[in-house]
Amino acid sequence: MRKGLIILCVLLCWVSCRLSAQGRGMSNPEAVFIEKGTKSAGLQFGWEHWGADGDEGSDLLGLITGLEGHVHNFDISASGSWFIRDNTSVGVAIGYTDMRAAVDSVSFLGNNESDRHLFRQALSGSISLRQYLPLFNGKIIAMFAEGRLSGRTGYLKSYKMADGRKEGTYSDLGRVMLGVYPGISVFATQDISFEVSLPLFELGYNWQNGSGTESGNSITSHGFVRFKPSLMSLKTGIVYHF
Repeated sequence: MRKGLIILCVLLCWVSCRLSAQGRGMSNPEAVFIEKGTKSAGLQFGWEHWGADGDEGSDLLGLITGLEGHVHNFDISASGSWFIRDNTSVGVAIGYTDMRAAVDSVSFLGNNESDRHLFRQALSGSISLRQYLPLFNGKIIAMFAEGRLSGRTGYLKSYKMADGRKEGTYSDLGRVMLGVYPGISVFATQDISFEVSLPLFELGYNWQNGSGTESGNSITSHGFVRFKPSLMSLKTGIVYHF
């Protein structure tokens, strides 16, 4: 699925360059990708599906074996930005994520678990600073790097069926995070562009306030640092500039 999405993005970039070459110009060393004072509004979205058929995890030093299950993850966000300088913008965004997972069976350190379900929904908000680097001396395609400060709040439910009733936990979630997100933007017309981006570096702090039939009440928190591109978190978007 991810490989097909990447191929689609490459084809989209090529077609967009062909369609917009005359409208925005190529081979102009003085071209500005997006001028100061421009505003934009866009939608970004991501989707992933992961599944295991029972053989996954056997290579993890024997710690995890017999994993069967699936994960669906979807997120969407709406954003707006204002170009404070040529090729430099500040922006805000709000988003929604939905994750649903089911573990049919898994063995971890010899302990067997089965029929486990997880649901997570969250709302997020962010502010960002983005810098574009035009490619090919033109105004059609550019790389960008975005620094983003974001926060998220939501809930997580985890349960399994036991003797005809649900047993599990319910947790309120929170997160603050600072990250760097590189990507590519391609204009398809004078005013509409498509973009893809992925996380490169993220650091943040998570907290969780939970209660349930299995563990009682609990409050947990931890910091985290991630430094690697994640194709599983690839996002695509469409943006209107005015």
